Amino acid sequence: MAIVVLAAAGSPAQPISKDTERQLLAARDTVWRAWFGNDTVALNRMLPRASAAAENHGRDRIQWNDRLSILNGSRQFAASGSRLEQIDFAGTRIALDGSVAVVTSNYTTVTRSSRGLDTARGRATEVFVRDGDRWVNPFWRLEPLSGSGARDIPLPDTLGANFSIADSATKPGAPEDYDALIGFWEFRFQNRNPDGSFGRAFRGHWSFEKKPGGLLIEDHWRADNPAQAMGVSTYTYRTFDPQRKRSQMLGTNSMGGEFALGLTWSGDAERFAIQRYGSAIMRIRYLAIEPNHFLWRADRSTDGGKTWVLDVWTMEATRIAK
Repeated sequence: MAIVVLAAAGSPAQPISKDTERQLLAARDTVWRAWFGNDTVALNRMLPRASAAAENHGRDRIQWNDRLSILNGSRQFAASGSRLEQIDFAGTRIALDGSVAVVTSNYTTVTRSSRGLDTARGRATEVFVRDGDRWVNPFWRLEPLSGSGARDIPLPDTLGANFSIADSATKPGAPEDYDALIGFWEFRFQNRNPDGSFGRAFRGHWSFEKKPGGLLIEDHWRADNPAQAMGVSTYTYRTFDPQRKRSQMLGTNSMGGEFALGLTWSGDAERFAIQRYGSAIMRIRYLAIEPNHFLWRADRSTDGGKTWVLDVWTMEATRIAK
């Protein structure tokens, strides 16, 4: 593994010993593995009180986390039953200025949960400060790699839609479940490739309309394409069944093809759906629903729900009109 050592901009070249390089790389490895393993002893030792982290997953705004949020995220990852399988760093560069080092690299993490493996890739910029005889890590920033291959939709975790398809037989819904989505939205959509990497995100528009009577919602979903008429869309109809206390779904496309049948229901502040696309089952979750923003993710199974490809489709939607 090649390591590039740089002087800080505007500073005279500062040599870095092999021992210091080794210490920094060991500190980086320790803090990453401590977070994934919920090693609170190591995290408390390496994260100063004023620690902060910034994550940019393709949004215009950066998500900031303080020390408490960092520790909570580690605990929640461990509580989910997931674990780190592999972590790799490439293109590591170290800029040293006195007792401060900035370490940048491209990272790849592979995690395992009860639903299978999940691979995440990105760019890490990490600040380490020498505190006595050790290096502490008061700041880092994670962001997607430019181009395809990395996640671009700002989901809170890598666990997928993450619910049992048996919920479709027991969980209730309401006629008002999708009222918060009525209107017009612009979205960014990203699909997952067979090798676990992510394709390039693209933009489109999505509209939801509640029909007279209050129990039928029609939505139109289409990728932006100036060469096609607006009506070239995927159409989904949700009709609430008062007897079953949930909505039935029917999806179709203006270009033809099979119906995609399913069920949808609500839980807390989120919405859930199971839909069949040919021989595949999709489990879908609407999350982080706000008046002008929501996230959407879908897992796919081709063996009747025994195994799942997580986050095979993901979206971020922003309201453009009521």
